Amino acid sequence: MGDEPVWRDDKVVGWVTSGGFGHCVNQSIALAYIPASFAEHIDGFEVEILGERRAARRVAHALYDPSGQRMRAS
Repeated sequence: MGDEPVWRDDKVVGWVTSGGFGHCVNQSIALAYIPASFAEHIDGFEVEILGERRAARRVAHALYDPSGQRMRAS
C-alpha cells in the first residue's frame, strides 16, 4: 500500500514508498527510504505489512538481467 515502516533493531528507520511482486525475479520487491547511515547493512531489516513484520534485505545490485545474459544462456 505504501508508507509501511522499515524496522531495524526494533526501531523504525525508514518507510516503503512502493512495492509489488517481481515476476522476473519471483519475489516481492519494495522500494524504501532509509538513512545513508544504514547503507552498509544488508540484512537485519524488516518491513511491517498489515501489522506483521517480514524479513527484508537491502539489495545493492539490480534484481533483473539488464544485459540479457541469462536470456541468451538457454
